[in-house]
Amino acid sequence: MTSRTDRIIGRLTAGLEHLMAIALFAMFAIVLLLVVLRYFFSTTIIGGNEGTAIAFVFLTAIGASIDLFKGRHISISWFTDRLNPRTKRFLEQARFLILAALNILILYYSVVWIDRTGSFLMPALGLPQWVAQVCIPVGCTLSALYCLLRLFGIEPELDDEGYG
Repeated sequence: MTSRTDRIIGRLTAGLEHLMAIALFAMFAIVLLLVVLRYFFSTTIIGGNEGTAIAFVFLTAIGASIDLFKGRHISISWFTDRLNPRTKRFLEQARFLILAALNILILYYSVVWIDRTGSFLMPALGLPQWVAQVCIPVGCTLSALYCLLRLFGIEPELDDEGYG
């Protein structure tokens, strides 16, 4: 596509990766604080464990979509490495089409699920469950978007070792 589109996608991906790095550091700091409070002061932050678990699920959903785009997902390429380039490209396109369709389907059903159960409160934080549940539509939307981008030929920028 155009270099403008590539720059927008690159900025979106880089922004998400930076946000994930900040969130991961915050999770580490909170878990460390919770351990110190529990073992040295016999107290805790109410909802701290639940909050870090929710953050972890969000990081997993966002990180999985980015790694899918960059081709860093788990795969066994022994068979596809032996195919001719045309067949290999066809299978890659089919894979991204199937994954996009699957993520759109999960996105739809997750919105229905959140509509039915999202108003219930989480036990420790007292927040509605949709705060945690929304990670599924976020992850599925990003995954479907990245699959469609790859389907239409937009490749991620990778360094010399194949990492983005």
